[in-house]
Amino acid sequence: VSHRVIADHLRASCFLIADGVLPSNEGRGYVLRRIMRRGMRHAHILGSHDPLMHRLVPTLIAEMGEAYPELKRAEALVSETLRLEETRFRDTLARGIKLLDEATGNMSKGDTLEGEVAFKLYDTFGFPIDLTEDALRARGIKVDQNGFDAAMARQRAEARKAWAGSGDAATDTEW
Repeated sequence: VSHRVIADHLRASCFLIADGVLPSNEGRGYVLRRIMRRGMRHAHILGSHDPLMHRLVPTLIAEMGEAYPELKRAEALVSETLRLEETRFRDTLARGIKLLDEATGNMSKGDTLEGEVAFKLYDTFGFPIDLTEDALRARGIKVDQNGFDAAMARQRAEARKAWAGSGDAATDTEW
């Protein structure tokens, strides 16, 4: 399964980057980052200790480059983007696992991690909830998904209140 996930996510990532989407914290870039990181997580699960995804780009281009020449043109950008993102993600992964171990050090099999803690790992440190769940599943610890969802809803509500709009109304008035 991990091999298929890596292949599918690598393909999607390469096409998105070749189309001009770059990893970021919002919009299309956020979707790309999540796709990339899921593939990278599966590479980590398989035991890869070094960035792997960028090394697979030539194989993808060899398979699909004739039909999709934009992949060939963007090979350097795609490879470098994947390498940098995977390097950053490995730092996030190491930091997140350390924080998760600190938060669950006194917990035992059958316990549940508070949703607020899982949300803090996600929101503050970029440690995805699915990664938290996977790491704790091996130890028999669950995550309070309802608490996580409530914290996420509170954050979204705060963001909506703080959003001043796109500026279209001010522009319309000016014109």
